[in-house]
Amino acid sequence: MRAIERLKELVDAAYVFDFEYKQTDGNNPLPVCVTLKNIFTETTTQHWLLDGESPETFPYDIENSLFICHYAVAEVSCMIALGLPKPKLVWDTFVQEKKLLNGLEKKFNLLACCNRYDISCMSEVKKHGWRDTIINNYPNYTATEKAGILDYNKQDVIINEKLFNAQLEEFEKIDKDYDKLFSQAVFHGRSMGLCAQVEANGIPVNYELYKELEDNFDAVKAMEIEELNKHCDLYVDGKFSNEKFELLLIREGLHNGWPRTPGGALMTDDRTLYRYQDTNEKIARYRNSKFIINARTLKGFQIGEDKRSRSSMKMFGQITGRTNLSTATNPFGAPRRMRNIIGTDDGCLVYLDWKSQEAAIQAFLSADTQMINAVKSGDPYLHTAKLVKAIPQDAVRSDHEKVRETYKTSFLAIAYDQTAFGLKAKLKNTYSQATHILGRVKNAYKLYFVWNNALKARAMAQGFYETKYGWKYHITSEEITNPRRLTNWPIQSHGSEILRHAHINLDEAGYEVSMLIHDAVLIHIKKSSWQQTLKKIRHARKIMEDAADKVIGFKIPVDCKIIRKQFYQDKVNQNRWDELYQKIQTAKEVSAYSTACPH
Repeated sequence: MRAIERLKELVDAAYVFDFEYKQTDGNNPLPVCVTLKNIFTETTTQHWLLDGESPETFPYDIENSLFICHYAVAEVSCMIALGLPKPKLVWDTFVQEKKLLNGLEKKFNLLACCNRYDISCMSEVKKHGWRDTIINNYPNYTATEKAGILDYNKQDVIINEKLFNAQLEEFEKIDKDYDKLFSQAVFHGRSMGLCAQVEANGIPVNYELYKELEDNFDAVKAMEIEELNKHCDLYVDGKFSNEKFELLLIREGLHNGWPRTPGGALMTDDRTLYRYQDTNEKIARYRNSKFIINARTLKGFQIGEDKRSRSSMKMFGQITGRTNLSTATNPFGAPRRMRNIIGTDDGCLVYLDWKSQEAAIQAFLSADTQMINAVKSGDPYLHTAKLVKAIPQDAVRSDHEKVRETYKTSFLAIAYDQTAFGLKAKLKNTYSQATHILGRVKNAYKLYFVWNNALKARAMAQGFYETKYGWKYHITSEEITNPRRLTNWPIQSHGSEILRHAHINLDEAGYEVSMLIHDAVLIHIKKSSWQQTLKKIRHARKIMEDAADKVIGFKIPVDCKIIRKQFYQDKVNQNRWDELYQKIQTAKEVSAYSTACPH
């Protein structure tokens, strides 16, 4: 393959590598062994890491070598645990396979990928057997187990090399520009690998607050049910009633359009509730309470031995390449009020988010001059209201907050091809009013719709969407029934590319990144002078603005929230947390009284 020959000109060495390790929830991995194969020299080396072997004995040029692995987070996590430098040149066969088949296939584990290319490999049952041995018997393996683990480790390297070669052949069929191919591959591979550093850092939490809720969880659940029933009347004798939920939807005017299962039952999963929570206060209240009521133990956090929360971010987990945060293990996947448990006594946390990111991406990708002017005004939503003459040209936000919110909702709706029927529920007005407002916004930004419709037509013709950096989504017949994702895909996917650029550069600059959220980054800055802290924050904001400029040609401004002892939020979610915290205090008082007066 010509691609391999070009690769030899670009890097000093190329290693297919794989670690075996044990990892418990909330903690960093404990590496057991690693196998590396230099595909240029055809030499394979193995290291049993439980014999006290130090990183200094690793004879590899990490700076100038390509490292090939499947799901780089796992392998780079082990390198971090060993004190090794993080590789900058990473080919992740998981990510590359998703580029080739995102939208066409569902499974991207190593076995599934290999099966697509008829690569013979160990059965899933046998793999699970060895994983169980590694986890359950750590660190006291017999000589036979050690030999078996090393062989199992080596087999994964052998098959992943074959997968790497098969992927190169597929990419060569698509594009002979090898430099672009490798550049895009290592950009995405490195960003995937750096997620390991975020997970290693973990999210600092107010552990005292976390323990208060955890220790009183059952009592809080009971109070959540009692309070939810006052507002929504959904539980009978502590058990959820589908009949009462149906009555709630009828009372709220949501019954006719509410999604149902194939069997006809009303859906109550978190994704469905999330869709409706912004348009209905009672659905939002039910979702927040359900998160606690339906849990056996406190969800939203996985606390490690160092009292930091860690969970997988699942970079590239969504079709747009976004992270796919778990609602059960990540505070940024859980209902927003749970974020109040985040906090630190060691310096501060800084929540940095791109201001009106989606609006800026829409404007600069489409080159709609009207929309660009709206974004450059600093408040695209107020500007839009002025543009359609809904408010005076000299209006200020403080005097027209309600109108601004209406046009913010309407502006964001056009990125999803939302109809007036869907918009009226969010605006809480009539269908005719929603139609009128949506029409004014669409008329103001005609060039955006010309661009987006042309983009959709081209994607339908070629069979896929693609970002500037090669992340793809293949279109299937499913899109006929869900065209909205086609409208919004370019916006969210390029937002993901901005986030990846920012993350790489923040890591290069030495920042401790604690979490990546779709349009935001959480960083931890250790105690220093206030002047030094502000200097670091300004530099981090510049890095994030520059990342946006690289992707869309515009420095999207970055807002900043400094968190010391505890996370704080917007009024609605802060009120929901305050309600929850009051239940914790009540539960503590009842428990203390019961202890003092057992009879």
